[in-house]
Amino acid sequence: MAKTIAQVIHVYGARVLIQHLSAMQAEVEGVRCGEDIESIHRMRVASRRMRSGLKIFKDCFPKVDYKNFTGMIRSVTQVLGHARDLDVQLEILKKNLSGYLDPKLKPGIKRLMLRLRQKRQLLQDEVVQAMNQLEQADTLGRMARWANSWLEKELNDEEDAAVLFQLTAMNIRSRLEELTAYDQLVRVESNVTDLHEMRIHAKQLRYTMEAFEELYGFSISPFINQAKKIQALLGSIHDTDVWMGMIPNFIEEEEQRIVNCFGNNRRLRRLLPGLNAFSADRKLSRDEDYQEFLTFWDETLNSGMWGELLILIDDHQAFPDNSACADCN
Repeated sequence: MAKTIAQVIHVYGARVLIQHLSAMQAEVEGVRCGEDIESIHRMRVASRRMRSGLKIFKDCFPKVDYKNFTGMIRSVTQVLGHARDLDVQLEILKKNLSGYLDPKLKPGIKRLMLRLRQKRQLLQDEVVQAMNQLEQADTLGRMARWANSWLEKELNDEEDAAVLFQLTAMNIRSRLEELTAYDQLVRVESNVTDLHEMRIHAKQLRYTMEAFEELYGFSISPFINQAKKIQALLGSIHDTDVWMGMIPNFIEEEEQRIVNCFGNNRRLRRLLPGLNAFSADRKLSRDEDYQEFLTFWDETLNSGMWGELLILIDDHQAFPDNSACADCN
């Protein structure tokens, strides 16, 4: 008996989402413990992939369940994002501190590290609370039970493949249009918000392609790698933009602390050489990252790669019997 369109999408959606569920479940205790920063990173990435997958397979869930699932996963992503950002910032400061040979530059960097470390320690309580809420709501368990109810069903005919390739084409095309819409906006180096938003869309395009990678095999890998590189370049730019905004604010806050403790700001002077040197390094890195991104983005456009991606998804949509998906042949 032929499966309905909804059934086909449910089966494939279950396959995609169970991977992200398993990845998240494997990291809960490590995240709660807080001893391995990579545990935070892995679960954050898995939660982002989960949110992308939920968006693609939204129609597989009742509206109330979808809203509850996405809300809970979003809250996890946010708190883990804050924690991961601080972990990365501390690693960057540690690396730069060892590279500064002038002892006058070290006090400012050490003070910034101290404040970020204190902030990270306080944030761990929120991380633990997020893990507790995730378990109490049984979000991952409920989603896993839904997925397992569909995993035993097979996808094995051309009609199934046709449904999936249609879904793929619609989603990839939408994500690609969102990404390329930023072409002119990101040519202005000072458009910080647009550069950050383009990074988000590059990530969403990448995750969407990865969700359907089983259908295309190696033929879609170059496009995934391209989106990943764009995401990484824009991520480096965003990281430096965060530093450029953070350091002036930190100096103001630290000055106020010093004044409150000592009645004057003279002790701030020993912190400024290192903070100013680090800020200058971030500015130089930002300039280099932006030029690298712009060159790579133009090369991507000039190569016609995105047109090739559209041809790929259109060809498979028109001729699903040529699919690389082993289960759909």
